[in-house]
Amino acid sequence: MLISFLKKEDEGGEQSKFMGKSDIIFLLVVAALISGFWYYNKTTKEKTYSHYAKCDALFMANNYAEAKECYENSVELGYRIDSLDSVGYHRVERIDSVLGLQ
Repeated sequence: MLISFLKKEDEGGEQSKFMGKSDIIFLLVVAALISGFWYYNKTTKEKTYSHYAKCDALFMANNYAEAKECYENSVELGYRIDSLDSVGYHRVERIDSVLGLQ
């Protein structure tokens, strides 16, 4: 099955449609894959940002034990950013020094 986006001539000499059914199905599958990847990427990023916002709120509220646990659980996130990871590691070290765990 070849996919063609060019007009084809039938045996009778008539012009066929611009795209056949297989072309339309192929384009719909490609569009579905692209939109599915976009949605997955968007929700994964939102989950990561909301997790770090929660951790930040715990840290700013001086709830250090829960903040440390929250930052340590961020390793399991599907989308990780170096800048947020470095902030998390820095804050875990700071929490350890404040609580005297080192």
